[in-house]
Amino acid sequence: GMHVDHNFEGGKTAVYYVNDNDGYTKFEDGTIVESVANRIVIFDSNIKHTGTTCTNALGRFVVNFNYWL
Repeated sequence: GMHVDHNFEGGKTAVYYVNDNDGYTKFEDGTIVESVANRIVIFDSNIKHTGTTCTNALGRFVVNFNYWL
């Protein structure tokens, strides 16, 4: 479900999409970022988001980074 990674001031989250598939990341405001290989999305860690499963690949592979500036 919808979640935040951290609530620390200046925290950032980066999601790196490893493979192409029909899954996506959805943000609380309705924005959708499709899972496309070698794509990265960076956002404030306190923004609510969720991931989905995929149906057209063996799996939806992502790497999640959390960091502070």
